[in-house]
Amino acid sequence: MKREDIIYLTLLLVCIPFGHVVKSVNSPHVKQFLTLAVGLIVALSTAGFEGIWHSALTILGNFILVKLVGLQYCTLASFLFVFGYLFFFRTCTWYGFPTPPSHCNAIQLLVTIRMIGLAFEYRQSHLNAKKDNEDDESSPLVAKEVKLWSSPINPSLYDYYSYAYCYCGLMTGPYYTYRTYVHMLHQDGSKISTVWPALRKVRSLPAFAVPYLLLQAYFPDHHIGTDAYLNHPWGLAHRILYLVPCFTWFRYRFYIGWMLAEAMCITMGLGAYPFESEPKPGIGPTKPYTYQRDKDVAPRNNGDTHSFGTVQNIDIFDVEFSSSVRHAMKSWNKTVQWWLANYVHRQIPFKQFRMAIVLFTSAFWHGVHPGYYVTFMSVPLMIFCDNQVCMLARSYLTSAKQLYYFEWVRWFCLYRVYEYLSVGFIMLKLDVVWKVYKQNYFIGHILMVIFSIIPFFLPKKKPKMKDVSASKDFVDREEKIFTGKDGPKGKME
Repeated sequence: MKREDIIYLTLLLVCIPFGHVVKSVNSPHVKQFLTLAVGLIVALSTAGFEGIWHSALTILGNFILVKLVGLQYCTLASFLFVFGYLFFFRTCTWYGFPTPPSHCNAIQLLVTIRMIGLAFEYRQSHLNAKKDNEDDESSPLVAKEVKLWSSPINPSLYDYYSYAYCYCGLMTGPYYTYRTYVHMLHQDGSKISTVWPALRKVRSLPAFAVPYLLLQAYFPDHHIGTDAYLNHPWGLAHRILYLVPCFTWFRYRFYIGWMLAEAMCITMGLGAYPFESEPKPGIGPTKPYTYQRDKDVAPRNNGDTHSFGTVQNIDIFDVEFSSSVRHAMKSWNKTVQWWLANYVHRQIPFKQFRMAIVLFTSAFWHGVHPGYYVTFMSVPLMIFCDNQVCMLARSYLTSAKQLYYFEWVRWFCLYRVYEYLSVGFIMLKLDVVWKVYKQNYFIGHILMVIFSIIPFFLPKKKPKMKDVSASKDFVDREEKIFTGKDGPKGKME
C-alpha cells in the first residue's frame, strides 16, 4: 500500500471510535467545533496546506455567490461556480500552479457536492417558508418536535465550513444533507444506540480486505496496457481474464472505504432517525415522525434504537449479485446516486437527454481524464442492450426454472461487461485505453451492439395463459427496473 493510503486508512480507523466522543457532547456548538476541527486535521494530514486551499476557496466563493445572487438563480450559480472551480482544480497545472496531492481530489469531490446541495437546501427552505398555512406534518423532512427545518435556513460562513469539512465522509462519502448534519448537532446522543450497528457494519471487513491485498499484489492495474499484457502468449483469453481479478480488487477497495466511513457516521450518530420515518440514503426521513430530544426510544430485537439508512452508501449483496444494470447502479454509491437524481436528473427539463447529462456530469465530477468519459458514456449502450435482451427473453422464457437460469446467465454476462468497461475508469489515459480496447478487438462494444440489434429481428412471443403466473414475479420486478421504480426515492422539499 502507498504511504498516503496508509495515512488515510489510519485516520479512518481513529475517527470511528472518536465519534462516540462527539456523540456524548450535549452542546451543538461544541459538536460543530469538534467535527470541523477533526475534519481540518484529516484534510491537512492528507492534502496539506498546498492542497486544502482549493476546497477552502470553493466554500468561500459558494457562500458569497449564494448570498448575492438571490433565490431564483442561486442554485444554478452555485452549480456553475463549484463545477467550474472543480475544472480549474483538475487543470491548475496548466496555469503554473503545483499539482494538488492525490487525496486532495477526494476532499474536493465531497466539498463540491456538499456546497451545491447546500445551495439547493437554502433555496428550498425559503420557498417552503413562503407557502401559506403549511402544516409541519405534511412535509416528510420536518421533525415535529425539534422544528429545525420549519423556518428558512441562513447558514453563516462558519456553518458552511463546518458542514463542508465535517470529518464524516470527507474523503469517501457518504453524502448527507446539511439538514442531516444540523439534526445530528441537536440530537441527544445518549439516546442513540451506535456500538452494535457500527460493529455490524464492519464485521465483513476482513472478507474483503484480505482478497483486496492479495489480488492487488498479484494483479496490479499498472500491468494493463503494458507490452507483457498486450502481447501475452495466451492472447485475448489472458487479456480478458486478467480484468476479472483486477476489477474485483478495484471494487473491494471501495467497499472497504465505504464500510469504514458508514461506521464512522454511525458512531457519531449522524443520520440517526426513528425507524418510523423510513430514512433513505442521502435524503433522510421520507415520512413524518415525532422526535423528542429527551425521550427514550425502545430498542428493537437487535438492540437498535434508530435507523441509519440515511448514510447507507452501498448494498454489497445487490452490487455483487444483481442481474440488472439499473439495480446494480442504484446499489452503488447510493447517496451520490440520490444527489445526482435530485440535483441533476430532476433539474433537466428535457427527459430524453437526462441520462446522458447525468452520466456526463458524473464523469466530469470524477475527473477530466478521458477514461472516465469512455466508461460512463458507454453505460447507455449497456443499459439499452440489457433492456432489449431482457424484454425478448421474458417473452420466450415463461417457466420459473427457465427464468432462474436466464438470470444467472444475464448476471455472468453483465459482470464481464463491467470488467471490460472498467478499463477506462482504471487506466484513465486515452492512449492506454485505446490500445487495450483495440488489442481486445473492441469485443465488449461490438457484442453489446450485436445483442442490441438481434431483438429487432426476432418476433416477441406472447406467453400462454397457463405460463403467465410462472413469470409474473419476474415481469413485475423487471417493470420496476425498467421504469426506475426499484431504487431509493425521495425528493427534497
